[in-house]
Amino acid sequence: MRPSLALVDYVILAISLCLGTLSTALASPLYSLYILDWHITTTQIGYAFIAYMFGVVFTLMFFNHLTLKYGFKKIVISGLVLIVLGLIYSALAQNIVELSLARFMLGVASGFINTATIVGLNLNYPFQNKMNSAKISSIITVFGFALGPIIGGIIADNTQFPLKTPYYIISLASTITLIFCFFIREKNNLETNNISLKYWNYPKIKSNKNLFLVSSLSAFCCFSIFSLYAALAGTFLSNLSLEKNATFTGLSISIILLISAITQLSSKKMQEFFSLKFGLKLITIGCFLLILSLVTHNIKYLTCSILFIGIGHGLALAPSYYFIEKIVNHETSSIFSTFLLISYQGTIWPILITSYLFDKIGNIYALTIFSLFILAIVIFLLHLIKKTGLKA
Repeated sequence: MRPSLALVDYVILAISLCLGTLSTALASPLYSLYILDWHITTTQIGYAFIAYMFGVVFTLMFFNHLTLKYGFKKIVISGLVLIVLGLIYSALAQNIVELSLARFMLGVASGFINTATIVGLNLNYPFQNKMNSAKISSIITVFGFALGPIIGGIIADNTQFPLKTPYYIISLASTITLIFCFFIREKNNLETNNISLKYWNYPKIKSNKNLFLVSSLSAFCCFSIFSLYAALAGTFLSNLSLEKNATFTGLSISIILLISAITQLSSKKMQEFFSLKFGLKLITIGCFLLILSLVTHNIKYLTCSILFIGIGHGLALAPSYYFIEKIVNHETSSIFSTFLLISYQGTIWPILITSYLFDKIGNIYALTIFSLFILAIVIFLLHLIKKTGLKA
C-alpha cells in the first residue's frame, strides 16, 4: 500500500472513532431540555444516560471477539450503521423508554467502533514512530467525547428543534463516513492484534492485587465525576439562570475533557503515585466546589470546580492506565477487561443513585452525598497506598 493511501485509510478510521465517541456524548447538554419538554424526572434521565454504558459493557463482555473473527473493517462499518440508526431513533424518540433504547444501541455501536478502530488504526498507522499509535488513538477518543457536548449544545440553542436537529446532523456526517469506510483497504495481519478480543472471563490476579484495586477504583472515581457532569450538568446548571444553558452545559463538559487531555500530555514526567494522589485530591475538592456554586449561585465556584475536576481527572486517570498496563504485561491481558468493567461501574450506579436523590431530596443534598462517597473512596485509596507502600 502506498503511504498516501495508508494515510487516507488512517484518517477515515480516525474520523470513525471520533464520531463513535462524539455521537454518544451528543445528548449530554440536551438532558435538561428533555426534562422540561417531556415532563420527566431526573431519575428517568439517569436511566437514559446509563443505558449507553450498559450497551458498552454488554459489547465488551460478549462481542470483543468479532473483530478478530471478521476483521476491523466489517465491524467499523457495522458500528457506523448502528450509530446512524441510533441517532435517528434518538431524534424520533417520544418517551424515555425509546430514548433509553436508542442510547443502548449507541452504546453497542460505540463498543464495536472503539474496539475495531484501535486495531485498524494500529494496522494502518502511516507514520514512522509506531509507538505513538495508541497515544494518538487515545487523543482522538478524548477529542470526540469533548466535541460531542459542545456541538450538541450549540445546535440545540440555535435551532427550532433542539431535540432532533443535533442527531440528524451527526447522523448525516456518520453516513458520509460510512460510505468512505467501504473503500478502506484492510490488512489481514492478525498478529498485530495484541489486545484481548475474546469473551471476557474473570482473571485470577496472582500478584499486584492492591495496585489493581488502586488503579480500578481511581478510574472509577474519574469516570463517576465526569459522568455526573455529562448526565446531570444541565439539571443543576439550570439553577444558575444562565442564558444559552445547553451551550454552557456542553461547554462545561467539553472543557473538563480538554483540560484532562492537556494535563495528561503535560504531566508525563510526573511521578505516577504523586500524580495519582494529587489528582484524586483535586477531584474531591472539585466536587465540593460544585456544591458551593449551587449554594451561592456563584459561577466563579463552578468555574473552579470545572478546572479542578479537569486537572484532577487527567492526573489520576493517566497513572491508572499506566499501572494496569504494567500488571497486564506481567500477568494476563484479560485483566484489562476486568479493569474496564470495574471502572465503567462508576458511570452507572453512582449516577443512577444520584439522579434518584435529585428528585427525592434535592440537588444540593444529592451532590453532597455523591461528594462524600467520592471522598470516602479517595481516603481509602490514599490509606491503601500508604499502608501497603506501593511504588511505581
